[in-house]
Amino acid sequence: MAGAALVLAGLTLVPLLTPTHGALPWVAAARASSPVPLPSAAVAVNPVTLSQVAQPVQPQAAPATQPVANGNHQAALVTAEDNRLRSLLHHSNRITAPSLVDVPGALATLVLPARVAPYTFSDLESAGVVTPLNITGWYLLQDSVLVAPSATLDIAGDGLTTLLLDSNDSGFTSVVTWGGTISISGTAASPINIMGWDSVNNQPAQDAGYGRPYIRDVGGQMNLNEIRASYLGFWSGRTGGVAWTGISTQAATGSAISSTFTDDTYGAFVTSANQVQFSGDLFEANELDGLRLNRSTDYSAVTGSAAARNGGNGFVISRGASNDSLVDDEAIHNAGNGLLLDGQPLVSGASPSGGQVEPSTGTVVSGSDASANARSGILVEGGSGTLVEHNIVCGTSTGIAIRLGADVTSVVGNEVECNPSVALSIGPSVTGTTVSGNLLTGANIGILVRSSAGVRLLNNQLTKLSVFAISIRGLSPGVVGNGNVLAGLGFEPVNTQDGASAPLLVDTNSKAWVRRSETTVLSYLRYHPLLTTWVVILLLVVLCWIGVRLRRRPAAPYRHVVPWRPSYALTVPVMVPEEEEDEELAMAGDREVVGTSWQRSSP
Repeated sequence: MAGAALVLAGLTLVPLLTPTHGALPWVAAARASSPVPLPSAAVAVNPVTLSQVAQPVQPQAAPATQPVANGNHQAALVTAEDNRLRSLLHHSNRITAPSLVDVPGALATLVLPARVAPYTFSDLESAGVVTPLNITGWYLLQDSVLVAPSATLDIAGDGLTTLLLDSNDSGFTSVVTWGGTISISGTAASPINIMGWDSVNNQPAQDAGYGRPYIRDVGGQMNLNEIRASYLGFWSGRTGGVAWTGISTQAATGSAISSTFTDDTYGAFVTSANQVQFSGDLFEANELDGLRLNRSTDYSAVTGSAAARNGGNGFVISRGASNDSLVDDEAIHNAGNGLLLDGQPLVSGASPSGGQVEPSTGTVVSGSDASANARSGILVEGGSGTLVEHNIVCGTSTGIAIRLGADVTSVVGNEVECNPSVALSIGPSVTGTTVSGNLLTGANIGILVRSSAGVRLLNNQLTKLSVFAISIRGLSPGVVGNGNVLAGLGFEPVNTQDGASAPLLVDTNSKAWVRRSETTVLSYLRYHPLLTTWVVILLLVVLCWIGVRLRRRPAAPYRHVVPWRPSYALTVPVMVPEEEEDEELAMAGDREVVGTSWQRSSP
């Protein structure tokens, strides 16, 4: 009995030994499940500081346009490249010295077989695949290069400043390693320019539908330092410009440091890779995405880099990629989203490919800026445990959007400004979202929750709003929170629509909220789109009816018709001068007028 009493006494002391400091249950639960400490109040975020290399050159210019080409032809070119590489890889086992191999339908390829010592740029010159140009330090690569497994191509210095990768009527060149290593290093004072070059028209190679030079790592390692890559790539990710691509037996790896990727198809493309690092890089004016970390790319990081004016998204972490991070990056003026985190499963069930059915996990976007992008600044689609923290988003559309099955997402300490339509959009089909310590300013709607459960709103500051501070719509149970500040001139600080339950919010400061005294017709229609649609339809019907009524009916609507005549005959005597009477009677006899037509009288 004494022992049982001691146990009970100990249990009663547990709350005293582990106090919650008055935290509400959902606050304690959110802090316990959050991957980072949750702030007690919203604080302004410092903007990103980029290196000189990573700063966009023309951030306000128009984004690049996406390529338009014959898809079947482009896909056939990609397949031909895959077949060429596999064929050369098969023969590389029997090659003991650098050999130039002819490939039907393509330019010749220099195969560098395995050896202990790395190959250098001088070896390429000795093999005759590069030729010097009239400008000092400029060379033309006129044949492709394949670095075989266990071989290394190390290009550093050697008087090289610009390497043009040839593209002509016979094909295009490429630099590829399959299981080997490519290392290209310039210096800050003398970076190495690598450019696709159309030697027929003597200009940078354009993506015109017949292929373009590219650089690729297949299941090996590629390290680029102080490189300026431009006018490379076509159609697919693996031939899209500069690509790190793994295979089933070996992940790709490597890095790009203080390098720029401009006017390519993809700026850079990574798939089936592990621990690829990007630091201080620039991805500008590429036709598709600036940088895409594609499926099965894990534990890769992008820091201090910028994506500007790309024809797709700025930065993308795609489906099937996990534990990747974007830190201190900037996405500006891209034609798509600034930063897209697509963590949805590859497939939703059994599939021929046996694709991943679990969502991506561990994705982090931290300390980054997104401004002037055509769509959302930061878009999270699916994924589990995604962290979006300490970012600055400036745009007129949606600042940060969480949707499509995203689970246990944390949105912490972000700042959204520049008068977006919605600062933070959650849903549909989102569960377990924690929103804490964010500063949302100048939007029409601060936080919009649509058909999503378990949203926790903690210590956010929503100011200068013009419609609603928080709007809950649809089936959205479990929206709770405390310590939020709501200020603005709008209809109401907390709004529910479409059958949504009222959120449970405590300690909410809405003293600075000024309710609109009158609702105008235009403002009412603006936020009731279905009614607006019916009003427009009714207005069109009325305008058409008025147009029909005002339209004058033509006297003769059809071309071939007998003029209208009345049903009665009106006889009118005809007065003829005496000197003409005899002649008139002789020619026509007596006449009568019927309506407005002359007819001969009956005998």
